[in-house]
Amino acid sequence: MNLKRIVARSRPATPTMNRNKQTGIALVAILLIVALGTVMAASMVVEQQASIQATRGFLDRGQALQYALGGEELARQVLYEDFSEDEDTDHLLEAWASDDLHYEFEDGEVNLKITDLQSLINLNLLSQKNPGNAPSRQRLLNLINAMGLDPAIVDRIQDWIDEDSGARVTGAEDFEYLAFDPPYRTGNTLMADSSEIALLGMEPEWFQQLMPYLTALPDEMTVLNVNTAQAAVLQSLAPGLSYEAAEAITQRRDEEGGYQSLQAFRQVPELAGLPGLQDGGLGVQSEFFEIRIIARYQDRFSYLTSILHRNSLDGSMRILYRDFSKTFRVSPVPVTEEQSG
Repeated sequence: MNLKRIVARSRPATPTMNRNKQTGIALVAILLIVALGTVMAASMVVEQQASIQATRGFLDRGQALQYALGGEELARQVLYEDFSEDEDTDHLLEAWASDDLHYEFEDGEVNLKITDLQSLINLNLLSQKNPGNAPSRQRLLNLINAMGLDPAIVDRIQDWIDEDSGARVTGAEDFEYLAFDPPYRTGNTLMADSSEIALLGMEPEWFQQLMPYLTALPDEMTVLNVNTAQAAVLQSLAPGLSYEAAEAITQRRDEEGGYQSLQAFRQVPELAGLPGLQDGGLGVQSEFFEIRIIARYQDRFSYLTSILHRNSLDGSMRILYRDFSKTFRVSPVPVTEEQSG
């Protein structure tokens, strides 16, 4: 009896049993393959969608950039038409100076702001290469005094621009800036941007006050356009000119469409008999303009700031500088009665 049981237990499995076992293993393998395939397919779909979104965003940003460059070309056309209509004067009632330069395109828009850079005090006029830099230096000094700032800034600016290593009475050269942390040297050349005055060791508040009225043009022989200058800049023409008088000049000027000549500007009542007035380096025409552009394509934005030079002889134009960062011109700080007095 025991022998029969041992023999029965030692019998090999039948073919039917083997098939059932193999079928179960195959089914499990198939399920694993299907699961892996599903996971891989879902991952590929997610990656594909992310790739499509990234490509779409890249194309939209590229389109917004093209709209910004198109805005630059629109500004060039506006400035050329202005030159064609009146090549002798530039003033704030002309089309280029409008605050509503807005253009709509398919799925987007472009906003322009054109600023006459010769309405500001060009720091590079203080260069030794400009034989007539005395009036420009005095105007910058008048502006600084009217704001109640330290007049030593003027000497520091001239030392920064000139090519020698000798410091003026209240100026500074390498020996002072090398003591800063981090240390640096003076520029010893024309300023590339008016923001370089932040390197002169001045107070941040002074920087904020001065920046709206300054520029750094690559030509050290430009003129200040009295047709577009703000009241604070006109006040700098003479130490005896009050801010209120300068405001009256700008208000009447803008109502009448500017002055046709420098001689007409000299005849305004507020300047009559004013001591210390120098008209060297003044004019009624401009060549350098700043174009600030905000372009939108769908939900993408692009920003562009361009500096443009317009030839005063034939109206031809060239772009001197482009900046695609999101920057904005510092707004003027209101001049108080104490400052302007």
